[in-house]
Amino acid sequence: MAKIEQHPARDLLTSYAAGNVSAGMEVMIASHLTLCPKCRAVVAEAEALCGAEFSADASAEIEAPSLDDILGMIDAPATEAADKAIVVDYDDASPFPRALQEVLPNEGRELNWLFRMPGLSEYVLEEFEGETVSLLKAKPGARMLSHTHDGEEATLILQGAMDDGGTVLRKGDLVVASDHDDHQPHIVGDETCICLVVMSGKLKFTGTFSRALNILNR
Repeated sequence: MAKIEQHPARDLLTSYAAGNVSAGMEVMIASHLTLCPKCRAVVAEAEALCGAEFSADASAEIEAPSLDDILGMIDAPATEAADKAIVVDYDDASPFPRALQEVLPNEGRELNWLFRMPGLSEYVLEEFEGETVSLLKAKPGARMLSHTHDGEEATLILQGAMDDGGTVLRKGDLVVASDHDDHQPHIVGDETCICLVVMSGKLKFTGTFSRALNILNR
């Protein structure tokens, strides 16, 4: 697997370690951790810091690790202890890490993909409230519609490669786009791309026919 270049923000990893992320983001980050030993080390160390503070004074309010603490962790090599702290269960025959398989029917072996546009299909996970969690499957050369967001859109690449604004995202890369980002990702390479997407709001289309598309997307 190619080296993972795009990681969750440090504060997001810290929030995950403290159990303070949404259900959809918990699945996404856990899936990323399966693929990324560097972020596993960050989360393991953050959990250890929180545990040490709790042991020192069980009656005191637990504080998240400081940015200085996390800065030192993100560039540190993954350790054997960190790998043991987070269970890494991954079947190379499936594009889906175990954390994702657990919330998919039949562990993702049989999904009812819905047609969205030529070359692009989607599977929506219905059990998540307050956010949209879905899988996108796109054929080589497929291009998404130009869009921004009225919330955040987190994307984890599970298979294949996607070009987003000149940055090529590959397996394991995780990026978060905000309402300031207007982009039009497209699939590169010769492999079908599968990605996990978690959105806290709706898409807002910005390209051709955007007004009509936004009305239909309400």
